[in-house]
Amino acid sequence: MKFKQNYYSFIISLHLIFPIWAQNLCTSDNIAKMDVSSCICPSDFPSPPNVLVCNGNSMTCPITCNPSPPSPVVPRAELSQCGSGCVNANSKCNGCYIWFSSLCRCLRDFQFGFQTDCKASPDIGTGLPQPQQPPSWVLLRTGDLITTTQLIPGILQLNTAPDIDGGFRLGQNTLNDQQIRGTGTLAMNGVSTRSEEQIHIHVCDYPGSPLRDILDGLDVNKYKTSQSVPLGALHKPNAAMNCRVSPNQGVDINMARDITDWLKQYHGSNDCAQYNVGAGVITDSSDYSWACVVTGARAAENLFCP
Repeated sequence: MKFKQNYYSFIISLHLIFPIWAQNLCTSDNIAKMDVSSCICPSDFPSPPNVLVCNGNSMTCPITCNPSPPSPVVPRAELSQCGSGCVNANSKCNGCYIWFSSLCRCLRDFQFGFQTDCKASPDIGTGLPQPQQPPSWVLLRTGDLITTTQLIPGILQLNTAPDIDGGFRLGQNTLNDQQIRGTGTLAMNGVSTRSEEQIHIHVCDYPGSPLRDILDGLDVNKYKTSQSVPLGALHKPNAAMNCRVSPNQGVDINMARDITDWLKQYHGSNDCAQYNVGAGVITDSSDYSWACVVTGARAAENLFCP
């Protein structure tokens, strides 16, 4: 045990005194393996980060889909390499800032034992990662985004995660820990509306949510399974969703189950509708949790967050 402690202290000392210019930039593989001990997180991104372009080669990534005639879906972020998520070629793109900068810096905090606001589930310990350590879902420093150490572009690939509900579970735990369960919300945007090409969940506090008002007026007995929710009162064009209520008050809900069940209808097809699919979790005023699959062109974040 003492040898391990001395080893990690030595590694941290090297990190602090070794010149930054002498280190390699962290690759996508470094981040996925949760080992950024011998690299520095990329920092060559356009400013400001919300301008979704790249430093260097940058292009839109239209998706051709059905019904016919093809109507291309154009995701918001421009990339250097389309259709692959946050691979190394996109390390200078703001559409991958969450992966190469935000998540990478959290991993450095964990690995070197720095004080951090990042939280991981499962925990990511100090020092080198353990063999066969599963991917973790991580609440980032800002406290308003959750992603995973597994390279997953977005909601359509959620079923490839070993723990598909881990992110939404961490999100609901975060709302509980912050004592905002009754006002907090979670949202995951679809392909056509997301700003980052790495799966992520928005963590929001929205006390005055008009969507909560709508859910308060519904008969929970009619929403034991996912059903369409009337959204006319929101006055937001292209807003549509199906929601399911938790069986009991005061308990969390498995959002990922509803997402994967909904997406099964598109298996093997290139239906344009799948690129609008998003998700959200909200608690009503009676302390019931709702799992909602967004099906319209309106972004989930736009419906669930301020």
